[in-house]
Amino acid sequence: MKSIRTAALAVMAASALALTACSAPAADDSKPYEVNFGYLSIAGAPTEELKQAMNELTMKELNMTVNLIPISFADYFSKLPLMMSSGDPLDITYVFQQDFGTFINSQYIVNAADYQDETKDIRALLGEDADVGTVGDFQIGFPTRKEYSSPSALIVRKDIFDELGYSVDDFDITAEDPSGYDKVTEMFGKVKAAHPEMTAYDGTFSMGMQIFSYVDPLGDSGYGVLEDKGQTTEVTNWFESDLYREFAEINRDWYTKGYTSQDVATNTDEAHIKMKAGNLFSYITFSNPTGAASVKSLTGYDVEIIPVSGYGPKSTSTVSAALLSVANAAKDKSKAFQFLNWAYTSGEFNDLLNWGVEGSDWVESEPGVAAYPEGKGPGEVGYHNGAVFISPNQFAGHVWEGNPANLGEIYDEANAEAKPSKAYGFLFDPTSVSAEIAQINAVNEQYKKQVAFGVLDPETGIKEFNDALYAAGLQRVMDEKQRQLDEWLDAQ
Repeated sequence: MKSIRTAALAVMAASALALTACSAPAADDSKPYEVNFGYLSIAGAPTEELKQAMNELTMKELNMTVNLIPISFADYFSKLPLMMSSGDPLDITYVFQQDFGTFINSQYIVNAADYQDETKDIRALLGEDADVGTVGDFQIGFPTRKEYSSPSALIVRKDIFDELGYSVDDFDITAEDPSGYDKVTEMFGKVKAAHPEMTAYDGTFSMGMQIFSYVDPLGDSGYGVLEDKGQTTEVTNWFESDLYREFAEINRDWYTKGYTSQDVATNTDEAHIKMKAGNLFSYITFSNPTGAASVKSLTGYDVEIIPVSGYGPKSTSTVSAALLSVANAAKDKSKAFQFLNWAYTSGEFNDLLNWGVEGSDWVESEPGVAAYPEGKGPGEVGYHNGAVFISPNQFAGHVWEGNPANLGEIYDEANAEAKPSKAYGFLFDPTSVSAEIAQINAVNEQYKKQVAFGVLDPETGIKEFNDALYAAGLQRVMDEKQRQLDEWLDAQ
């Protein structure tokens, strides 16, 4: 299989030819160009009112129209690659890091390095982080404006938390000392006693799956990581680490005591959906300065945020975990990049993409702050997409109610506090071990929730998991990561 670098050069050449063709005079340059914009959605299909408002804006600003293509987390791994391979109309979409190699080698995406003039505003906005999604000479796309560290937190319903007499100050949990989870175990017991109809803990992620908070995963789901929040250069196996075992043992205790949903390993409903339904007390997720307000906008409940990891490392994986890329299916790649460049700077665009139509889906409650219209809440408006972390620039427009209007400045300060991994800027090329990674992915899907949520006894489950990982080729992947990382470090 050809390497990513070789494929990158081929795509660069194709991109240059396409750019030359696109630069030729069009038959009718005044005809609006339609941008097919694929975006992460947890809000369902855009309303007709939203489509109309979006197109009025883009016609006024760019002489372009936009076709909004919502893609959910659940559909991404099946829908997007199929769209790419079949050449479906698509100009811009988000690409998760685990697909970088495949999408480059398959020539699904365009080298953004060839479009410097069209992306000047993005590069000015993001600075040195604009180029972090680069393999060799191929720039996959651009990071969104978000947090660049991934601290984990336990999200709890405030009404029950207060009823039981707790405060956030009662909990002292760090990545270095998870013994503070004893207090969480005590709290879950009280929740079960006071509200037997309620699940104390549930969701789609648990501590052992929150790798970005504890290690630098070096570009994938933890198949060879840098422990100690990336402050080492030795590639090791996260699933054999002491911390992973401690997390599995804590979760096993919760599971056997009935604090966790008994179908947690198989149920795919997102935690916020379960909390919104009224029968979930808590879940683990990545936290950020918008935490409480974001959860309330999705669930309708006030929550408290209990930190459990501190800042994770600033790693290539956290900054470029998902990039906004231009697809090779774009008919006019130059205009697609022009649209993307504009999308990073337009507050109106980001408001429409995130919150919907002003007046119908949201109102300005105070300068720079959006809220539901009076008398409406989650599920009672036509559109509300809470996936702001993957919109181009969530701070260009309004922040959601419960956050200060200067939230972007707060994020910048938080990002400055995150300590860079020793491998920041390194992007693993998985081409030579793609077959092993495919097998490891299958093993991980089989075991990750079973072990992380304590459905399997850690005494036997962790060994069974790791035996299967090594049989699938984990050691070869780790060795290749170490080799590439050592070469990268030597070149710095």
